Amino acid sequence: MPTPRVLLVDDDAAICEFLATLLELEGLLPRIAPGAQEALGALADADAVLLDVAMPGVDGLELCRRMRAAGFGGPILVVSARPGPDLPRKAVEAGASGFVRKPFDNAELIDCLRGLLAAA
Repeated sequence: MPTPRVLLVDDDAAICEFLATLLELEGLLPRIAPGAQEALGALADADAVLLDVAMPGVDGLELCRRMRAAGFGGPILVVSARPGPDLPRKAVEAGASGFVRKPFDNAELIDCLRGLLAAA
């Protein structure tokens, strides 16, 4: 089985670097996209997406909708520090496969991502 390719979409470069390192240590191949345009352009080379909600311009929920409209069928795991109990529901309604609230435990994030990849 080829190594899963995970598209990291977040406008915070430090978070992207941290997550890319974490994914590499877990045997996954990360690719970073700092915004919607870059993410949509890189979607064809991704097996899964790790997507932040709070981004300038197009937010993560709208980007999730656009990814699904573009035909992406792989798992999309949304992460967010935004408060509110309805955000996980909104993420699923936008097309997300799962939701993890920040701050997250690294093992929780990886377990969730691996579970979504296994189910895909």
